[in-house]
Amino acid sequence: MPLLNRSWPFLTLFIAALVLTLGNLWRPGGLVAASPAPRMPLQPAPDWHAPHVPGQLLVKLTDFSPTQVEQFRAASGLAVRRTIPQLGIVVAEMAAVPSGQTYAQSGIALAATASALTARSDVAWAEPNYIVTPDLTPNDPAYSTQQAVYLGTRLEMPDAWDLTTGLADIVVAVLDTGVYLNHEDLAGGIWVNPLEIPDNGVDDDGNGFVDDVNGWNFALNNNVVADDYGAGHGTHVSGIIAARINNGKGIAGMAGGVTIMPVKVFPPSGYGTYEDLIRGILYATDNGARVINMSLGATSYSRGEEAAVDYAWAHGVVIVAAAGNQGSNSNHYPAAHPNVIAVAATNANDNRAGFSNWGDFIDVAAPGVWVYSTYRWGNYGPMSGTSMAAPHVAGLAALILSRNPQLTNAEVRALIEQHADDLAPPGRDPYFGHGRINGRKALAAVPTPLQPSPTPTPRPPLPAWPADCRDLIADGDFEDGWGDWQADDTWRVDATRAYSGTSAAHFTGGPHASGALTRTLNLRNNARPDDGITEGVLWFAFRIENQDRGLGSLPQLPFDDWLFGEFRTTDGKPISSLLRTGNSADTATSGLPWDRYFYRLRPSDMAPLAALGTVNLVFTAGNDADNAATEFWIDAVRFCITARPIRYYFPLVLDTATAP
Repeated sequence: MPLLNRSWPFLTLFIAALVLTLGNLWRPGGLVAASPAPRMPLQPAPDWHAPHVPGQLLVKLTDFSPTQVEQFRAASGLAVRRTIPQLGIVVAEMAAVPSGQTYAQSGIALAATASALTARSDVAWAEPNYIVTPDLTPNDPAYSTQQAVYLGTRLEMPDAWDLTTGLADIVVAVLDTGVYLNHEDLAGGIWVNPLEIPDNGVDDDGNGFVDDVNGWNFALNNNVVADDYGAGHGTHVSGIIAARINNGKGIAGMAGGVTIMPVKVFPPSGYGTYEDLIRGILYATDNGARVINMSLGATSYSRGEEAAVDYAWAHGVVIVAAAGNQGSNSNHYPAAHPNVIAVAATNANDNRAGFSNWGDFIDVAAPGVWVYSTYRWGNYGPMSGTSMAAPHVAGLAALILSRNPQLTNAEVRALIEQHADDLAPPGRDPYFGHGRINGRKALAAVPTPLQPSPTPTPRPPLPAWPADCRDLIADGDFEDGWGDWQADDTWRVDATRAYSGTSAAHFTGGPHASGALTRTLNLRNNARPDDGITEGVLWFAFRIENQDRGLGSLPQLPFDDWLFGEFRTTDGKPISSLLRTGNSADTATSGLPWDRYFYRLRPSDMAPLAALGTVNLVFTAGNDADNAATEFWIDAVRFCITARPIRYYFPLVLDTATAP
């Protein structure tokens, strides 16, 4: 989609007129007492993140004279570049300003200097020497009519860009097919791991990934994050978010000044796994992403995926995902998880795109039809889908955080939703959620940040497998038959197809077929009586082959034929749902490779299992009445837990006696 262009809109500086109310006003007939002057509103605090001349401050002196200026210079240690006598202002500059700083980095030092100055009796106020530019249209040549309709007429981005085009400190992780790193419109905005030394074969920053200079490839478990899928799905998404603005090349992204972190979760085939997506979410969170965009998904529910989303949300990340392209009232994950902003697609006329899913899980809508953006190999072109709608929202979230980096993810989400343009019907609805996003309205509502911004606390990486994790399932490969598994006659051990080894558990399907595969797990087995069960990991591979592409009647369970994974009590009561998938899942085309499920159980997840001590891991499968069968395979099941001694602490009491 061609983007509406404006010049690099730093911060438009508005000069307010100061009206002085005289004690008396002249009126015909003589002097009369004036009414009291209205109380002036408090002025907003300076924006230390806005574009400004590095190291320079505008300082208002309380008593302006050449003598006062000289005394200010001598006492402050700042150079006085020039004065504005009419307003009593001096343009002061700090010494030895480091080169290459972002505005946010420069602003921290300026804010500290300004705070010291305003504590003095001879200084009224101090603010950055902001940069002002004409209100122009960006010169990106591919800013064509379609993009002007979307970004200009609908989203009102030119006015939003007058406030900010994004800070490089705001990192948006794109979990996708990778990014073409050398694209002319993206190359200046790719994340670089500041603690990693390139190509030395060492995990310099200790995050568990060797030489992850620009991100990580979870599909192939290496550091090659280049886009290798088709025209470049991940590259296209990245351009919508952060193609450089006003660089005379290509297009303009929603937030052309922010940074893209490539997190590759798809191999060249374009079919990813839950495990890779989950680990990608954790990686982006642990390595400083403020926003995660996921233009991907499936109709299958995964508790492991939801746990990863909740982990990111708990660490302050704004999470955005596509609503899906089935054109149906079907939940699409990860968008349908509560802590994700689910994005539907609209066309240039603000109508719902025919392919866009709808339902109660939709939060907002954004343009998704014939969107022009960056392709791999340095090209440009259009794509359509909710995959294109989601990055518009991710880009807007990045702009909001650029305007005020101190906002929480809940506050960013509220700004996006509350300032969207309601389409139809009035109020929140299943087609557009709160409405189609509006950049101008959302940015105008961003509160001024406190100054300076606090330094983020680094997060230690979350290891995939806890230390000393003890495996409770020794027969999860089905190489020697069922072992301790219980299976009815709808399941059999298949020696012709397996994820690992030679065998797998196989549900054969067929009309009205249904059955269960169960493994009883004794969490206390081989544990000491005083051990506390704290963490765990569940992992398995599954495969779907079907001839039935029908949909079920419930949006939450859109499957005619289905496979569920659950933890249950020993008498069959559900404890937690782990996986819900079936014939209509995006991964369910016949002959697809195996998918991998991953769920890292934290202490809160383990608590209900540990309280029982013995639980069942149950896979149930079924087909409806038609003759179009769906078959399921399960293999390589692993469930490990950590059990550590519980340490009891008692208050220290002084053994004292009252003196006689």
